[in-house]
Amino acid sequence: MLMNDISPASTLVADQQAPLRRVLIETWGCQMNVADSERMLALLATDNYQATLVPEEADLIILNTCHIREKARHKVVSRLGRLQELRHTNKDLTIAVTGCVAQAEGKSLLASHAIDIIVGPGKIAELPALVANHKQWKQKAIAIGFSKAELLDPADQTCQKSALEPPPSLEGKNPVARFVTIQQGCNNFCTFCVVPFTRGSEISLRPRTIRAEVAAMLAQGVKEITLLGQNVNSYGHDLLAASSPAGEELLAAPEEQPFVALLKDLVTLPGLESLRFTTSNPHDMTAELAALFATEAKLGKHYHLPLQSGSDRILQAMKRKVTRADYLSKISWLRQAVPDMALSTDLIVGFPGESDEDFADTLSILAEVRYSFVFAFTYSPRKGTAAIRFKEQVPEAIKQERLRRLNLLQDQITLEENQAEVGKIRQVLVHYRSRKNPLYFYGRTEHYRLVRIRSDQEIRGQVLGLTILAANKIALAAEY
Repeated sequence: MLMNDISPASTLVADQQAPLRRVLIETWGCQMNVADSERMLALLATDNYQATLVPEEADLIILNTCHIREKARHKVVSRLGRLQELRHTNKDLTIAVTGCVAQAEGKSLLASHAIDIIVGPGKIAELPALVANHKQWKQKAIAIGFSKAELLDPADQTCQKSALEPPPSLEGKNPVARFVTIQQGCNNFCTFCVVPFTRGSEISLRPRTIRAEVAAMLAQGVKEITLLGQNVNSYGHDLLAASSPAGEELLAAPEEQPFVALLKDLVTLPGLESLRFTTSNPHDMTAELAALFATEAKLGKHYHLPLQSGSDRILQAMKRKVTRADYLSKISWLRQAVPDMALSTDLIVGFPGESDEDFADTLSILAEVRYSFVFAFTYSPRKGTAAIRFKEQVPEAIKQERLRRLNLLQDQITLEENQAEVGKIRQVLVHYRSRKNPLYFYGRTEHYRLVRIRSDQEIRGQVLGLTILAANKIALAAEY
């Protein structure tokens, strides 16, 4: 699930003993990058940095980058070129690149472009010190690699603040819903994916650290929490394997899958209306987790389960560790627990060696599962991955045609599924008011369908039973 070009819109109360400074954070990529940007803003607040939306006001500009797509580096370089113009009027401007591009290509970027600081996702805690040193000494700095201590031990000084205080939201329009990172990194090494190289091995936060951050957000009025991880449902297995206090916390419920135990704990927190999570790897999806949806209403009626291809041959080449039949059996678990469970997925078309028959298998699974929505992409070669060396690379024109056909089919399914909601009463958590028209609000049903609500009252943060009046492929419509 991608969210692009998120800019900060919240302001912190900072230490008045330090001079006031302003930071602009531009975020590209997934929800985890949004959460990382929020964490950076929280850490920088200790040095009296406040968020700004205006580049000309900024003392520090951070580009928090994504490396999933082929042209990620080009996007960063292009943006850096435009930012250099600001140096003509602000000689003290500091420019930092963080995120997955920083981790994957930071050394070459630092050497060849006007960047002051490079920070990988595993070294976010070092950002304030690197910025302070640069402001004083004007020396370039790079911090890449991965640190378990920052995530595992809330008593450690590098993460003490994050364990006790939730970071500010970068999404001023949506204080009702927030992200909380519970696990990062990946151990799977799918042949198309750079995440193990840019995010490192799987690392889980301690349960009590997660609970403290979620509780603090709920105390601020947040109603919906989305738990984040590259393989979120494999949460806690690394803690159990380690001889540590964190593992002992999980062993308190040894009969349960660690992720299931965490969900059961968090849904008891007062003020929580909705608990969601993303993203799951199918091979870690369990019947125990599926069954939890039948008893815990706060989990809603939606599950995002990335497949990537409907072809067994391509799934094997991708090293996805599941077959089509395995995947469909997990879908059946979910729909046994919740018969009207809404599903979504990720799909890649044009993977090396994908034939017309393989692509037809992908199209057929759309019709069989009837996803509520799909994130579909053409295969993008990534440096360092195994698939870049595969023979039978699919021509770009064929990739684009297959993507067009897939989107056309899925758009029709989405429209039909949305139109089937008309006349039904759905529980809708209202997230934010439209910036263009104050008479409209937007929220999500328990099935995670977007709803536009017309209302002349302030309804943000409320859970409303609404009759769905109309629908298109983008959203449902209701009135209050």
